[in-house]
Amino acid sequence: MPDQRTSGAEYAVPAAGGSAGQAPVHAARNVVRLRALPDGEFREALHLGWHGRFLEVDLEGRDFALGEPLEIESASMLYWGELCERDGTRGSILVEHSLDRAKLAADRDHWG
Repeated sequence: MPDQRTSGAEYAVPAAGGSAGQAPVHAARNVVRLRALPDGEFREALHLGWHGRFLEVDLEGRDFALGEPLEIESASMLYWGELCERDGTRGSILVEHSLDRAKLAADRDHWG
């Protein structure tokens, strides 16, 4: 599988064809901000890594429900997905959409 890194420690959403049996690809211990959609407040969480299209985060002290749609912000990406699994404080979010923030900024500059 090709390297999915977009910068030194962050990753784009892995390709949909990735194997479910793959070992997780761990990013450096990054903090992301996440919120329940449509109008929840952003809260910080530790980004634990990727397992295919699943973003793994530490949800300690967060009360998100299974199936809840979430927005996740990292330094360079925006993700939208659904909380699919909780194992203790570890949450797995199936990422359905992603957006590169630098590309978004360039598009905004271009379109005004």
